[in-house]
Amino acid sequence: MVVVVSGTANEPKPFATAATLKILRDAANSTDVSAQGSGKSSVALVSAADGGDVPSVVLTPRRADGALEHGLNRPALIDKNVQLAADVIGATAAHRAGLDLLGGIDQAVRGIDPGTLVVDSSGLSTAGAFDLRQVGWTADPAAIAKQLKTAGQLPHLGGWHVLFTGLGAVAGAQPPLPTPARDKLGAYWRAICQAAGAASCDVDQSRVPARRPEATIATPAVPVPGVQSVVGPSGRISTTVADSALGFAGDSADLSPAARDLLRSLAEGISARLADRPDAPVTVRGYAADPPGSTAAGRQELATLRAQAVAGALKASGVTNPLDAAGIGTQPGATAVVGGRFDEQTATRMRRVEITY
Repeated sequence: MVVVVSGTANEPKPFATAATLKILRDAANSTDVSAQGSGKSSVALVSAADGGDVPSVVLTPRRADGALEHGLNRPALIDKNVQLAADVIGATAAHRAGLDLLGGIDQAVRGIDPGTLVVDSSGLSTAGAFDLRQVGWTADPAAIAKQLKTAGQLPHLGGWHVLFTGLGAVAGAQPPLPTPARDKLGAYWRAICQAAGAASCDVDQSRVPARRPEATIATPAVPVPGVQSVVGPSGRISTTVADSALGFAGDSADLSPAARDLLRSLAEGISARLADRPDAPVTVRGYAADPPGSTAAGRQELATLRAQAVAGALKASGVTNPLDAAGIGTQPGATAVVGGRFDEQTATRMRRVEITY
């Protein structure tokens, strides 16, 4: 089997999910072995998406003399081999800015007989033939995959069984993905995988733990609809979540279920980033538009309630740092009244919550 790990600074530290561990364990127990490694064995090749060394981990349980272990020590040896593979995955980090995941997959499987391919990545590719910053979030996945295939830019995955894990898991300056963007990301990679001829293409839906990135090389972020993150001079991150991503209706401060899922992802990133700074504050500021008939006091009250709702969701999702929530109301100098008329598009940009940590 082959494991491709992107491990960028905008992703949590790579993690072998339960699905990945099962594949590793099944390979360790398999009799479908190759001549790689120590004798004929099942082997896991761990490849960084941006190239470099490709460590191999022998999964088949063997005794010290190299003989196959079929006795009482077999389960313990398999556990040891699987854990070693998981450790190698977790230690893999990107050494280049930008993620060319399509190129990384192609390089990892080239010249290797088909088997199982695990792609451990957020999937947020920012380089090569599939750059999400150029593709965006409204393209048709099948059309994109067809274009890549026609241009000869797909890896040859004939016979491979592919599992994507960690899709949409982010860290650092990469904004978290709202549910529609996360779903579209999965659709993109499934379509690409199928167009590349894979025998099967699956997406592991389990959540990846929010851990500090293993990589330190800065990499570009992919713009996300309704969410924007900026790293300030002091290293603090300010994430702005638009009203459209929070799902607030009218004068309501009730978060939508999709918004709660988005804020859970953001909370996990905040907790990981501030793990060694338990007293570092997290500020939440609400902003409102100025529709006709509204008052400054009313706008500030609504903005406060929305900021408190967001702060409450972050706390419920595990943020233990001090939370300071307040409403600004309408930002000084800003108005949605354009040319004497209320402009809804401008108002939409004004309605937001900013979280700084």
